[in-house]
Amino acid sequence: MSSIEEIHERYIQLCPEDGIDENVLKKIEEILQLKLPDDFRDIAKFYSGDLLGGISCFAFAYKDIAPNIVDETLRLRNAIKLPSNFVVLAEPPNSIIIMDTQNNPSIIWCDATDVERIVTMSFISPPDTWKTFFDFFTKLVEDEEEEQLE
Repeated sequence: MSSIEEIHERYIQLCPEDGIDENVLKKIEEILQLKLPDDFRDIAKFYSGDLLGGISCFAFAYKDIAPNIVDETLRLRNAIKLPSNFVVLAEPPNSIIIMDTQNNPSIIWCDATDVERIVTMSFISPPDTWKTFFDFFTKLVEDEEEEQLE
């Protein structure tokens, strides 16, 4: 298993470093009223969302950037009563990728038809899951490395 430092090195070989600072992370936590996982915070220092490994993640920064994780999370909290421990990371076609800030698996990629089942975790189609944000991010980096080799 690689470390944050190793995945950081692999990432900057593929993409420019574009992280967000600690104040932005604190503001995200304040607005969403949750605690971001440590691995997410560490990775956000050099990756702030965007296209990676074929997945376009929402921007982590929330001011003057749309779509972003704050606005999209608040939108789904209003639209489907998304529980307050979830952060919306991306909405690939016909699906959604969310981060559970309190439980494992931390990252859940489910069909759009299953979004309202997030509360009960009783999905019709089994979602793809990753235990941590670090695991998910590693998968994105691996996929990006493969894409750039082709």
